[in-house]
Amino acid sequence: MKKIIFIILLIFYFSCSRERKIENDVVIDRIEYLYNLKSLINQKVWDGFNNEKFNLPLIYYTDSVCYIANPTDKFINRFNPVLIYENQNVKIYKTALLDSVPFHMHVSVSFDKKEYNYKSPFMLCSSTEITNRLIPDVPSTEVWATMILHEYFHGFQFKHKEFLDYFEQNIVTPADTLKNIYSNNNWFRESVDKENDLLLSVLISNDSLETSILVTSFFKLRDERRKRTEEKLGFNIKPIEEIYEAMEGSARYIEYSLYDLLPTIEPNGRLLQSDTLYHSNSYFNDFCFEDAEWLYKTGRTYYYATGFNMLRLMDKLEIDYKSSLFTNEISLERIIRANIINNTP
Repeated sequence: MKKIIFIILLIFYFSCSRERKIENDVVIDRIEYLYNLKSLINQKVWDGFNNEKFNLPLIYYTDSVCYIANPTDKFINRFNPVLIYENQNVKIYKTALLDSVPFHMHVSVSFDKKEYNYKSPFMLCSSTEITNRLIPDVPSTEVWATMILHEYFHGFQFKHKEFLDYFEQNIVTPADTLKNIYSNNNWFRESVDKENDLLLSVLISNDSLETSILVTSFFKLRDERRKRTEEKLGFNIKPIEEIYEAMEGSARYIEYSLYDLLPTIEPNGRLLQSDTLYHSNSYFNDFCFEDAEWLYKTGRTYYYATGFNMLRLMDKLEIDYKSSLFTNEISLERIIRANIINNTP
């Protein structure tokens, strides 16, 4: 009888070990896949994104444990995670769940010296399984990955000391303030929507004179709205609007770039073997930019779209902005204003 019990326990042990190994393999493959996508963005979209000095740790949540890629020494000393995998690019550790929050998809940075992420951003994400369970519109690992690269770009922003310092000093007003002003004031909402329509008109114009007129009209309308906002609401909206447009517009730009790039690359061989939620980029094969109005149309979080469209405008006008944004300059519109005379005849 003891022998039978021993055999049953042995089978149970190896079964559990195999399940843990399978989970580990999927997580490792997904994390390496994210690093590959960072490299792709670096090569095709934003030079420097994959630079080692801009790397930040990733905390990957499952229902039962956390995996941490490339944690800081401060994190390791505090939480004592166990190293389960490493290669020349990544070290992956495992530890108990760090909190009971049901969903993570954001960059976390603290200005409290006691915290493990004090002025040192971490990327936090829930697994594909959790994300799909809570957000059914995210059907696959590759769509999940576009969300993560969006957030990873926020980490890239915060890894620039100039941007981190600017953020700490100036963001005393939350983004919800912009959302509420947009939702509760028709005159504000109508102006923002018209400003964005002007940006969209510039993007489809092939006439240099029309382009100049449209850009001038965009800034005129924007300046009038900001003046009226200060007069009616007693609030200088310009600094917070500029920083959120730069932050969210550029992160959306990275996310969209993956929608554009993923159909052009070979499926990931490792994920094809290990990940049943990896669908070989098929989601993006029929992607139509014009139908994806969430990318470029305004709404309550209008600064995503206006920021994204200003980046597209700078691309169209061939303005070099990627080397200076988050270091010498934070504001997208100031870069456009400074270059518009030289770039629109």
